[in-house]
Amino acid sequence: MLSVIRLIRFKGRILLLLGVAVLLSAVSGVYFVRYLVKPNTGLVVNYPEVVNREGKVIFAPKTPFSPAVASGLRPNSDRILSIDGEPVRSVRDVVEAEARIWNFQPFPVEILRQGDERLTINITPALTLTKPDWLFALIFCTALAFTSFYLILHLPDDRASNLITLAALFYLVFTALKPFYYESFFSNLMIHFGKLTSWFMVFFALYFPVPKGKATAPRLAIALILVLYIGFTVVRMVYFSAWVSSSQDTWLNRYRVLGKFSNVSDGIAFVIYLVLLLRSYLATLHAHEKRQLEWIMAGFLIAIPPYFFLDQLPLILGGPEGLRISMGNFANLFLSFVPMFFIIGLLKHRVFNIKYFVSRYLVYAILAALIFAFFTILYEPTMRLFILSYGVPDRIAGFLVTSILFALLIPIRSLICTLVDRLFYRNHFRRTLQYSASLEKRNMELKLIIDELNLRNMRSFQKGRMRELKGIVNGITNRLSVPVNCISGSLTALDRKIQELFRALENSGSSSAVVRKLQRELKRLIEVAQEGDLEIRDFLRRLATLVGSATSIAVSVRADNLLRRAASEFEAADPRTRLRIEEAPGVQVYCNPEELMQVLRYIVENARESGIGPRDEVQIRGDVYDHFYRIQIKDEGLGIDAANLKKIYDPFFSTKPEHDGLGLYFSRMLVERNAGSLEVTSAPGRGTGVTILLPRAGAGRIQVKRIATGAQEAEGMGAS
Repeated sequence: MLSVIRLIRFKGRILLLLGVAVLLSAVSGVYFVRYLVKPNTGLVVNYPEVVNREGKVIFAPKTPFSPAVASGLRPNSDRILSIDGEPVRSVRDVVEAEARIWNFQPFPVEILRQGDERLTINITPALTLTKPDWLFALIFCTALAFTSFYLILHLPDDRASNLITLAALFYLVFTALKPFYYESFFSNLMIHFGKLTSWFMVFFALYFPVPKGKATAPRLAIALILVLYIGFTVVRMVYFSAWVSSSQDTWLNRYRVLGKFSNVSDGIAFVIYLVLLLRSYLATLHAHEKRQLEWIMAGFLIAIPPYFFLDQLPLILGGPEGLRISMGNFANLFLSFVPMFFIIGLLKHRVFNIKYFVSRYLVYAILAALIFAFFTILYEPTMRLFILSYGVPDRIAGFLVTSILFALLIPIRSLICTLVDRLFYRNHFRRTLQYSASLEKRNMELKLIIDELNLRNMRSFQKGRMRELKGIVNGITNRLSVPVNCISGSLTALDRKIQELFRALENSGSSSAVVRKLQRELKRLIEVAQEGDLEIRDFLRRLATLVGSATSIAVSVRADNLLRRAASEFEAADPRTRLRIEEAPGVQVYCNPEELMQVLRYIVENARESGIGPRDEVQIRGDVYDHFYRIQIKDEGLGIDAANLKKIYDPFFSTKPEHDGLGLYFSRMLVERNAGSLEVTSAPGRGTGVTILLPRAGAGRIQVKRIATGAQEAEGMGAS
C-alpha cells in the first residue's frame, strides 16, 4: 500500500495532466459531435448573425454563403421580427430561437423589409457535413489532441512541454465550443479557457529551453498574468450573465468591447512569445537547442500569416458594413503546423533539417503563386483560344487547360527544386551525381560489411558463452578438488592406521588367519575408494580438456597442415586407427587451432569406438565450399537411429556407459565459437558423417578493410 502511494505521488504530475487532457478532450468531443449534427440555419454561425441598431434587430451576416442568405434574407437591410413563431426583440432572442431548432424542416422567419414591407421567409437548415469546414476543424482538433497526449506520455517531467500541452488542450476546447460561443454560461466560460492559449505559449517561452531569469521570476510573471486574466474573465462573465438574464443588448455591447481588449492581449502575447524565443535563440550556444527553436518559430511563422489572411479576409477585401466573410475553419488547417512543429522541436530529433524544410516550403509557395497567377490571368484567354480554334465545349476546354497546367507543373517543380538546391545546398548538389554513380557499389560494400559484422557478432556471442561455461567448469573443478583431496588424504591415513592395527593384533596373539582375512577385506574397500577417487579426477580432467584451452587465440592457419597434424597425432596415439585424408592444399582458415584439434580428436575417437566398418578406416576430407572450408569425417560403423540422433547435442547424453555425453556438445560449441558450424548425419548400419564448416581467411579480411575505407568516404560525402 505504501509503495502504491509513493508511486502516485511520484507520478502525480503525469496523472494530473492525463486527467485534465481526458476531461477537456471529452468535453471537446461532445461539443464537436453537436456541431456536426446541429442544423445550420445561418442565423448563428459561431456568433449571432444579427446586430441591434436602435432597438431593431437587423440581419448582418459574417458570410454571404449561409442557408439564411440562400433563403432570401438580405444582409444589412432586413429587420427580423420573429423566428419560428417566437418574437425577436434582441440579439439574445435570436440566439435562443436558433438553439431550439434541431430538425431540418423549413421554419418561418418574419421580417420587415425597407421599413414597411412585411414578409415571411422560410429558411431550410443545412447539414454541417455537406460543407468541408467540419473536416478542416476535425484535422486541427485531432492535431491538438495528438500533441497533448503525445507530449504527456513522452515528456511528462518537462515543465515547458507541460505548459504547451495545456495550451493545446485549451485551444482544442476553444475550437470545438466556438460554434456554441453564446449558447450558455458554460460554453462561454470554456471559450475563455481557450483564449488562454496565447498566454500559455508565453509561459512556455519563459521556460524553454531554459528558465528566464531567477527561479521565482517566471512563477511571479505567470501568477500575475493569471490573476489579471481571471479578473478580466469574471467581469466579462458578469456582463454575459446580465445579457442572458435580461436580454438587453447593452450588456452584450459591453461584453464585446471587453472582447476587443482580449484580441489586443492575444496580439501582445504573440509578440512577447516571439521576442522570448528570439532571445533564447540568440543566447543559446547549443546547436540542438537552436534547431529546436528554429522548428518552433518556423511552425508559428508558417501558420500565422495564412491564418491571419484568411480570418481577416473581409478587412482586406472590404465590403458593405456588417458583411464579413469568415474562413476560420479553413484557416485552422494552417494552424495545424504549430502543434506539429512543436512536437518535432521538443523531441530534439537530429534527423529533421529546418533548412531543407524551409527550402521546400519556398518551392511550394512559388508553385502556389504560379497556379494562382495562371487561373487569374491565363485561364480565361487560354480556354477561349481552345474554344475558338477547335470548337470544343466550355467544359472540355476547361478540362484541357487544367490538364496542360498540371502537365507543366511537374517539370516546373523539378526546375525550381534544382534551383533551390543549388542556392541552399551547393556542395551537396555538386557531389550528387558522383554519389549517385557510386551508390550501387557502396550498397554491395555495405552488404559485405554487414556479413562480416554478423560473423564477428556470432563469434563474439559464442566466445562469451564459452567463457561462461569455462567459468562453470572451473567452478565445478575447484569445488570438487577440496573433497577429492580430503578423500584421498583420509584414505591414505586410514590405510596407515589399519596397518598399525594389524601389527598390533598380530603381536597380541590373535589368529593370523582371521587377521589376514580382515586385512584383505579392508584393503579391498580402500582400493574401491581409491578407484572412485581416480574416476572423479579423470572426469574432471576430461571435462577441463573438452572446453579447450583458456589461453589459445584465433589465428589464420593452413587447413591441410592442420589435418595432417591431426592424422599424425591420432596414428601415434592409436596405431590401429587408419585414417584416409584428402585435403585442398593452400586454403587458409581463421580459427583456434587447439580448439579445432580437440574437436577432431573427439570425433575421430568416437568414430573408432563406434566401429569403423569393413574397411577399418576413418575418412577425413577437406575442400572449399562457398565462402567456407569444409571438413567431412565419415565412418562405416553402426550408425545412430533417428530417435537418438535428435539428442546427440544434449549435455550428458550418450549411448555408451563409459562416455560422459559431453564431447559432441562441447565440440559443436567450439566450432560455433570459431564462427563455423557442425552437423551430424547418420543412419543405422550406414555409418556416421560429421561436416564442419569454417570461415576462410586471407582475401576476405583484406576485402573488409577496403570496404570500411569506402564506408568512411561515403560518410564524409554525406556530411558535406
